[in-house]
Amino acid sequence: MSSDLYTSEIDSDEYGDMRLEMFASGLLKIVSINPASRALIDPESEGIAHFSLPPTPEGWKEAENLIVALQKWVKHAKELEEQRIWAEGLTLGSDR
Repeated sequence: MSSDLYTSEIDSDEYGDMRLEMFASGLLKIVSINPASRALIDPESEGIAHFSLPPTPEGWKEAENLIVALQKWVKHAKELEEQRIWAEGLTLGSDR
């Protein structure tokens, strides 16, 4: 028995799909489907790539490392957006 913890909500055709599933045993499965490969796979299949984390200290550490990496990416992406907005403001200001 499994429970869906997360299903991606962005454009599947452009970015693909991702799901996180938790099993009664505690195992966490990450399922990723590549949009370019979508037409090549069986629509009923589980996906293109699977990665599982065991419910052990090693698995917990891996999940914590993944969380930290995602937080770093979010910070970096937001900084890039702020820089883009700032640069657009300069460009608009020089057009006047």
